[in-house]
Amino acid sequence: MQSSVESSGFFETFNNDMDDFDLEDDDFPIGTISFNGRLVISGDPNVFPVLGTGGRGIVFVPEDKSTDCDGEDHIDDSICRGYGMSVNTDPQNIKFDIISTRINENQRKQHVFYTLMVLKTEGIDTDKALIDRRYSDFAALYKALKKDHSKLLEGINFPGKVFGQKSNLNPEVIEARRCAFESFLQKIHTHKEIFHHPAFRKFFYLPELHEATEHLKGGKLKHSLKLLLNSLHLQVKLCDQVREIIATLAAIVVVHDAQSKFEEAERYATVALELIKEDHFCSYLIPLLDATIRLRCKLRKDKRTLEMHLARVQRTSGIDVDCAFTLRELAVTRFSV
Repeated sequence: MQSSVESSGFFETFNNDMDDFDLEDDDFPIGTISFNGRLVISGDPNVFPVLGTGGRGIVFVPEDKSTDCDGEDHIDDSICRGYGMSVNTDPQNIKFDIISTRINENQRKQHVFYTLMVLKTEGIDTDKALIDRRYSDFAALYKALKKDHSKLLEGINFPGKVFGQKSNLNPEVIEARRCAFESFLQKIHTHKEIFHHPAFRKFFYLPELHEATEHLKGGKLKHSLKLLLNSLHLQVKLCDQVREIIATLAAIVVVHDAQSKFEEAERYATVALELIKEDHFCSYLIPLLDATIRLRCKLRKDKRTLEMHLARVQRTSGIDVDCAFTLRELAVTRFSV
């Protein structure tokens, strides 16, 4: 699909002259279109055939306001269900699917957002991992990686600007970009130099983690938890650094504890402690041990092993629990300069 669009004269690949490239190519005037909703890529050519693109269709679906996160009382994942978590060092068996697009018309200019789902291809993946990103986000990732790891990106044709009479809302342009973005991520994500690159982390995790931290500071616990869980699932699937996964787990513990969901908080705290292992100088170890002991006390579970562990860590590190940061202090200051 991509090659046919490129040959039509309005779609160009991202060339090596990166500095002159407009990363805001997904902007278009507010008067271009007048609806809120999603343009969903559909396998049924009979659905809204006027928007058809060679057997697949791009379908407009009105925005559904009924599933706003204010109404969510329960958010679940594999850890919450008691299955624990394994952290790999190599992100194999991962698939990237752009499942829909939508138009944001809340600003002076409109943007196309691509909804990206990250899936494990082995077994049943029950840990939801979705992010919305604009063309400019994909382009910024490509530009940063091309600068530092050009050899790893050889052979990748990244979609460039749209020319002529075709706008970014054209179904063929959207479909071509969707295919190109999926292919781009699928080809690069297994390289360690890539998935540990700051631009990769910025693309997949950091915006939502920053937002979750701000919500936590403001007491918007449901909003914070939703973002934290989604980010955690992405971090685990894409092999983020263990210390960053621990920090996200700790923030989830803080949220569950504040919601008086002590069983859930204790489960996530236990997983975080398992990741820390015997690193007595990890800044999260003492606060997590202290928090888990308190949680087990509330749940009337045995806490003697943890108390002995905490005493041993205090002796080794020379830091008393009363002098250490609390888990909440670490969570809300995670991104403080």
